[in-house]
Amino acid sequence: MENFYNSLDELIDYIKNTIEYKKCLELKNKMSSNSNINSLIDNIKNLQKKYIKSNYDSDIKLELDKLNEELNNIPIYITYTEYLDRVNEMISYVNDELSDYFYNILNIYE
Repeated sequence: MENFYNSLDELIDYIKNTIEYKKCLELKNKMSSNSNINSLIDNIKNLQKKYIKSNYDSDIKLELDKLNEELNNIPIYITYTEYLDRVNEMISYVNDELSDYFYNILNIYE
């Protein structure tokens, strides 16, 4: 079992050492000091809650879409989401491979 945990730690370290992950952290830090981005994100989160509580009011949805569009037009945010998508793909790939591995092992003995 220790080998398994060591291998898992190696995988995590590998992802953490990728350019994509490092760039993601760097951009996230830069964005954290950008009041415009932070304000947009906070407003979007609040509107999302309001939208759900309102039973999906179309006026709130329009406002939410407008804010999302504004956020998605900020270059640093666009770049951040691109890198984040790549990191999430790596994590998803590892997750899928582990799921397949365990599925195959557990079904061999049936």
